[in-house]
Amino acid sequence: MRALWLAGVMSGLMVTGLQAAEPPDDLLLAPHSQANIMLSEERSGVEHAVVIGNVRRINNELRIEREVRSEGDLIRFTQELPAGHSARELFMQAKASLQEEPHSVLYFCEGRECGSSSIWANQVLNFARLYGPEAGQYYAALRLDTEPQRFVSLYAITRGNRRVYLHTEQFTPTEPVMEALLPTPATLIKQIDAEGYIAVPAFDLQDEDNNLRTDWLDHLNRMLRTDRTLRVEIRGEQGQAFVDGLIERGIRPERLQMGDQEPADQVIIHKI
Repeated sequence: MRALWLAGVMSGLMVTGLQAAEPPDDLLLAPHSQANIMLSEERSGVEHAVVIGNVRRINNELRIEREVRSEGDLIRFTQELPAGHSARELFMQAKASLQEEPHSVLYFCEGRECGSSSIWANQVLNFARLYGPEAGQYYAALRLDTEPQRFVSLYAITRGNRRVYLHTEQFTPTEPVMEALLPTPATLIKQIDAEGYIAVPAFDLQDEDNNLRTDWLDHLNRMLRTDRTLRVEIRGEQGQAFVDGLIERGIRPERLQMGDQEPADQVIIHKI
């Protein structure tokens, strides 16, 4: 059963440290109808870090490759899913639901490439029940370019006892985060393999002087050089500029195909 998208907007005063058997009203992803709610917590005006890179422990200290740190309102919600569902199934459904709105997938990992499940459960997400075999874990961090701006992190795992958990952290910064937050080339490859496309939102297309931002072109260039068999079709009003920019960076023209000039406010890179 696909997780439902709710059109709720963060409003009103949040309760600090709330734990209850009901999901928060402002949670964007409704829980599965048969899920057991294991954690439901809302905090207002807290400093929070959204993980958008590898995590590991060095000399007993947590090291995070990349993160977005800001102050704002945080919802943490964990559900245990009924038997017969897989962590990957529910994770991908939740991720797809979030992607129905303008978004950026900032980081995406699966299985052992995510690193230690113990680190995720005990040091990053601070909920020990999420600990399980590394092969059965999935994580994604998305930025939703809506009003208000939100960041949503998803972590799913199948524990050693076969129980499936889906954990959501929904963070609404007090002030929008305006810094450039681009996915790694590895995340871009995973995204285009999993979904068949990559969306570059209007938020990321131009700099403060309304010039085409080149950092996306640099990342796409690295993605295409990492997977030299990948061919793409580029759509959107700025699509031709992306094609020209990638050719200038040494990508062979036969790997690039120009598609429709719609939509006007995005560039969509489709896998051929």
